[in-house]
Amino acid sequence: MRHSLLSKFQGTILGAVLGDSIGLQYQRELAGIPRRTEDLQPILQLTKHQQLTLSGAKLVLNSASSKILTSKHSKCGRLAVASAQSLIRCNGLDFKDWGDTWEVFAKSEIYHSQNTEFQSLLNPCEVAVAALPCAMFFHENKAKLREKIMLATDVLPNENKAELQTAVLAIGYAIARSFKQRLDPATAIEQTIAYLKTDNALTELLLQVQILLEKGADLETAATHLCKSATALRERQGEGEKKLQTESIVNPENLIPIALAFYCFLNTPEDLRLSVVRAARCGITGQITCALTGALSGAYNGVAGIPVEWRQVSLAEVKSQQLAEGREPSLWGTGSDAKIVELANNLFAVWAGVYKPDTGLDSAALARSVAAPYVIRPRKI
Repeated sequence: MRHSLLSKFQGTILGAVLGDSIGLQYQRELAGIPRRTEDLQPILQLTKHQQLTLSGAKLVLNSASSKILTSKHSKCGRLAVASAQSLIRCNGLDFKDWGDTWEVFAKSEIYHSQNTEFQSLLNPCEVAVAALPCAMFFHENKAKLREKIMLATDVLPNENKAELQTAVLAIGYAIARSFKQRLDPATAIEQTIAYLKTDNALTELLLQVQILLEKGADLETAATHLCKSATALRERQGEGEKKLQTESIVNPENLIPIALAFYCFLNTPEDLRLSVVRAARCGITGQITCALTGALSGAYNGVAGIPVEWRQVSLAEVKSQQLAEGREPSLWGTGSDAKIVELANNLFAVWAGVYKPDTGLDSAALARSVAAPYVIRPRKI
């Protein structure tokens, strides 16, 4: 194997977390919001065109235009952490425990927020991030992957779970193929669509991604084309046309981050840094697009593909934010990239059948009890 499976577990979660952080940092730069401490250097600079655009007027955190800079998308990241912890705690997907986890999360993160009209739902891209641990844990068998994702997403409130589950399956299947060293960038879109076995707004956008990749379209062209395609799909649905085999009530524009994540990853599959940077520069829902791109590329390239300086800058930003505002640390609520790596290690250990994964992979004793599934399990007292 080019990369160990443990490296891929670590790369997927860490790539998503740092992608989320980088997307937020770049959005702040784009909005003209200064860094909290002067010694922090930005991960990527604004282009001259973007600097000229910002020179006329600067946005502030409290303005209506800066709502995208809030930690809304980090909520799905914290749900992903809770999902991984549930899998570790229960040695797999326990429907009751996961339901309780979602209920606690929903009450603390969604229903108790100031604006409760909209936030009872997560859009498909957010759920795709939240379901990353489930996709990782059940990557071996594509039939079981589908079954477990259906079960995991069934507890989430949504008006159209079919489309939501399709979005999660698309990301999950691509990650599973990477874990098994079977993902070919040239055929990844075709195989993903075949696995989804449906025809809806997401598959339409993925087909457009395939066309853009074959034509060698640049980032600006790809982003513009996908936005126009999503708008056309929405207008078609609004007019009641029946070109899609399944009726959709999910706004196709909410699926653009998934399409862009596939485009950015498959355009430069061997370079995680470039994939995530381009996802940030497209300027469309930066946090969620970068998180999905980081997850896809991290699964393909492993943790070795993540630049060390990204981890250092993100950790410094977390510490400065905590000191300046006294808020909960970011990086999906963990406050440390080391905690994210530890979470990935424990998830991998449970998947591998380790008897007591909480002892850590770097335990001095290295005493492990590993067995086939359902043969040895922790004793219940």
